[in-house]
Order: sequence, then structure tokens, then C-alpha cells
Amino acid sequence: MKNSKSHIFKGTVYAILAGVLWAFSGVFGQIFFEQYDGNALWITTFRLTIAGLILLTISLIQKPSAFLSIWKDKKNYALLFGYAIFGVLMVQLTFYACVQEAGVATATVLQFTSPIFLLVYLTIFRRQKPNLKSLVLVIFAMIGIFFLTTHGNISAMTLSPLALSLGMLSAIAVVSYSLIPKRLLHTYDVMNVTGWGMLIAGLVMNCVHPVWQFDFRITPDSLLLALGVAVIGTAVAFMFNMSAIKYVSPIVAEVCAAMEPILAAVFSIFLFNMPFDIVIGISMLVTLVSVILLSLEEGKS
Repeated sequence: MKNSKSHIFKGTVYAILAGVLWAFSGVFGQIFFEQYDGNALWITTFRLTIAGLILLTISLIQKPSAFLSIWKDKKNYALLFGYAIFGVLMVQLTFYACVQEAGVATATVLQFTSPIFLLVYLTIFRRQKPNLKSLVLVIFAMIGIFFLTTHGNISAMTLSPLALSLGMLSAIAVVSYSLIPKRLLHTYDVMNVTGWGMLIAGLVMNCVHPVWQFDFRITPDSLLLALGVAVIGTAVAFMFNMSAIKYVSPIVAEVCAAMEPILAAVFSIFLFNMPFDIVIGISMLVTLVSVILLSLEEGKS
């Protein structure tokens, strides 16, 4: 019991830290887009490549004998590539594309709806019937998103269909990267799994938008922002998140990561002069509270 409580506490702390660092990463990204004409493709390529190399270097130093262990079993290939493409890459690309379209506060709130999609997955593919309370919470979360994106008037939508789609895709990708590597994380070192996932994703992105093709204003500040996104908001944040999933369920990890949208909204108001009124405030609050309660409800099962 003591050991179990210790694991839960450790996983909770890791998940909260991941949320905090992701919030900083989103802020760095928005500054990079707005002040230095950056784009989501380059920052995704850069952050995945750099973060993957950092984590793999640490993994090699800490456990050199196990560095290539994950590649010795061909049964791991599908999981590892699935995690890299449909988890890590999709989370990074869709999130930053949404930040570029709608700002970090909106992007993080939309991404935070991932437990809704996890509930859908469990219902359809695991045949776990949701209870009435879960369904009600999903409805409230969707109402919150509706008012956040339309201000209550669907003919005057405040969020573009592209931004909304990107936000929803990022939420789905969160579910993918939480579920796909579960077996790998119980067998191999979290640093090693995360590092290979990021490097594979980075290599794929380099085929789409090579990291050496600079299409933004290069200054010391812009490079520091990019490094902040890659190191703080990617390598360290994902390491904490993957460590959290190793000790607690994906649902619990997502609840603790609620620090991300909360801090992102606060930063956006003060740093980016984000328009903020009672409708937006209540919409965000309803969405976040509904998702947190939904996650806690599902965590009981």
C-alpha cells in the first residue's frame, strides 16, 4: 500500500510538472510565431529532432547496455513507430499549428478535451459502457467548447474551422501517445522510449520541412525561444509525462496536466492581450471543470 501511494504521488507530481512546462512551451511558441514570423512545421521539426537527440544521449549515458534493446524485438516496431507518428508527431504538429491559428490559450483548452476522446475510444473499442454521469460531463464540456468557439452565436464563430479541427486532432493525438507506448514503458526505460519516439518523429518531419531550411527571422532571441520549446517544452516535459503514465493511468495524468491550459490562459491575457470577457471565462471554466470531473470519474473504473 505504501509503495502504491508513493507511485501515485510520484506520477502525480510528474504529470503536474509536465503541464507547467507545456504551458511555457506554448507561450514560447506563440512569441516565436508572432514576433519572428515562425511556422509550425519548422518548430515541430526542430523541437522533435533536438529533443530526441537529447533524451537518447542521456539514455546512452545512463544505461549504455540497454540503449538498443528496444530494437532487438521486432514486435516493438509497430508500437514504437505508431507512438512516434500517431502520438508524438501528431501532438506536436497539430498543437503548434493550432497555436499559430488561434493562440496558445485556445489551443491548450481544445487539446485538454482529450479525455472525451479517450471515453469514446473505450466505449467503441473496449466496449466499456459510459455511465450517465460521464455522458452528462461530456455534454457540458462540448457546451463549453461551443461557447468558446462561437460566443453563443454560431453565425459569428470566433474560432476558424481549421483551428477547431487542429485542436480536436491534437486532443485525439494525446490519447494515442498515452495508450500506444504503455507496454513499451513497462518493459523499457522511459527516457529511451521517449527519445526514440521523438527522433523517429523528427526524421519524418525533416522529410516534410528540413530543420536547416530557416524561414523565420534569425536572432539570438528567436533561437533561444526555439531551444526553450525543444528542451524545456519537449524533452523535459515529455519525459515527465511519460514517467507519469508509468505510475498512474493516462486519465489521472491528463487531469494533473490541467496546469497547462490554466497557465496558458493566464499568460495569454497578460502577455498577448488576449480578448477576455465573461463568456470566454465561463466557457473555459466549464470545459476544464467538466473534463477534470470526467477524468476523475473514468479513473474510478
